[in-house]
Amino acid sequence: MMNRRSYGALGAGLLVGLGCLGTVGAHAQTITLKFASFGPAKTAINACGPVGTIDGITKRTNGRVKFTRFFAGTAFSHPLKQYAQIARGVTDMTQGVLTYTPGRFPLTSMATLPFLMKDNAAGSRALTRLTKTHLKSEFDDVHMMAVIMTGLYQFHLRKPIKSVADFKGLRIRGSGRIHRSILENLGAIPAQLPAPALYEALSKGVIDGAMMPWAAVVSWKLGEVTKFNLQTGISGALVFFGMSKKAYAALPADIKTIIDTEFSGPDLASRISKCWDPVDARGKAMVKKNGNQIVIADAAMKAEFQKRLSGIETAYVAGLEKKGIPARATLAALKAAIAEEEAKASK
Repeated sequence: MMNRRSYGALGAGLLVGLGCLGTVGAHAQTITLKFASFGPAKTAINACGPVGTIDGITKRTNGRVKFTRFFAGTAFSHPLKQYAQIARGVTDMTQGVLTYTPGRFPLTSMATLPFLMKDNAAGSRALTRLTKTHLKSEFDDVHMMAVIMTGLYQFHLRKPIKSVADFKGLRIRGSGRIHRSILENLGAIPAQLPAPALYEALSKGVIDGAMMPWAAVVSWKLGEVTKFNLQTGISGALVFFGMSKKAYAALPADIKTIIDTEFSGPDLASRISKCWDPVDARGKAMVKKNGNQIVIADAAMKAEFQKRLSGIETAYVAGLEKKGIPARATLAALKAAIAEEEAKASK
């Protein structure tokens, strides 16, 4: 028979054992996060970028973190609302577009100034580095994982452009204040349309062209409604990948470490930006096969572009400085970071 002391020892042992089981159970508990992306679920860029990233998180955490997924056409994927939704904690993790919210990210938007970068992956690394310093104040309301530059922009057109003068009077789609300034300085009329509306607008002649990456030929079938392409690498669009602060704060410490070290920062930005590369290549190959006329801007045409666009940077920076926003120092830091990252990429 067990005496009173033995029962006490057994009870204490059981409590310790149950406590350990509770710790293990909590540690292994599945965390389900709401993830949203502005793009369709099955596009190559989405499969490679955001879907590949969240699948990687699930695999790396041995299934402890899983995702309920919302893509184009769902309430949580509206590109104009995604940042606000994650800032409020409506969604937990998001890949969304920064360029669609003009005025909200004035410093980060400087990355879309004309001909600022030659390599979108290197530019993405530079941008993400600066989210810890010069750009930090613009993302205080979210847990930012990466800022990404899309494939660089070309012109997809219904009419040929052989010189900068040919832009005069054409209605061309752009997004954001800087893209609008680029088009206006080229003599074109800016048209701000969501990407899904481009096919119909081009097919009906409502617009004459679009400033988009080569990938748009694949994603939005622009090759079917344009016959001319001008390759410039003039700018790009900005995408963010981040978490709500509330969702991040609730994660166990070891999962935070996994996300911070393996699924955040310049490496994530570079990985996602490179998802545009093979699709850009496919898009260019498709228009060649279709018989489109492709003009690649040579040194003389680029000099003509630079002459027309030279005042955009000065005016934009001066406008922000007048409002007390440190644009000059931030742009200098961004240019330096881009130069460093492009130099590393070229080795």
